[in-house]
Amino acid sequence: LLERLGKVVGKADELRMRTIRQVVELLTPQQAAEFMVAAAELQFGIRAWGLHHDRERGAGREYC
Repeated sequence: LLERLGKVVGKADELRMRTIRQVVELLTPQQAAEFMVAAAELQFGIRAWGLHHDRERGAGREYC
């Protein structure tokens, strides 16, 4: 089960990266830079929210 889950996560990551590359190809360099900054900010925000949510629920562990 874990092996299959790992494959699904890997395929999802490949799709995500392919989609990002295709989007960036359509943008001007300025737009591409702004897109990448916004994507990074979103990623950091989601991670911070998840860590906060885990602490609030008493998970007691932080993930790296």
